[in-house]
Amino acid sequence: MGLPDASRTHTLVRMGAGGEEGDRARADRLRAAFLASFLGAAALPPGMSRIRPPDAASPPSAGRAVQQGRAIWLGSPDAELYRLDDTRWLLPSPRRAGELVRELLGPPAIPPLADAGDDPPGAGHVSVLQVGPVVARLQAVPGEGSALPDGLAADLDRLVAQQISVLAGAALDLRRPAWHPARWISRPGR
Repeated sequence: MGLPDASRTHTLVRMGAGGEEGDRARADRLRAAFLASFLGAAALPPGMSRIRPPDAASPPSAGRAVQQGRAIWLGSPDAELYRLDDTRWLLPSPRRAGELVRELLGPPAIPPLADAGDDPPGAGHVSVLQVGPVVARLQAVPGEGSALPDGLAADLDRLVAQQISVLAGAALDLRRPAWHPARWISRPGR
């Protein structure tokens, strides 16, 4: 009594949901979570107007980031907060996010000159935050003859940290499931 003779060709068939529609829906939800991580008008001082929405950024550079975007807000030229650049990156892993943070915090390519103008270096505020695979960079610039209000930068940093924590959680929840042999079966004759 032996086994019946079967063809020696096998076809792998993927089990479970997913496919192109699942990947597209996952990507759409991740994009929505990414866009929701940017600061809104309610978080900023009155009179700020967004002149560049976060989805206007160029596509991710050289496959480095899963998502990237930049929003720019402007106030009046003499306001305490004249300009705010709000930039986000969603990277494939926390390790790559850490590499980007080190790059962003590294020494400037061109050191500032001692007498380069009226504004001293550091007249604004730049912060770089990382939560898991998400990196955020805020650059706040005061208006002419103004200084950033006490605590504004710290308040914005706290709010951004909360928002990128939510994005990092969404990215973890929405990542593709790891390949596992139990998801594949072999069918003879296909």
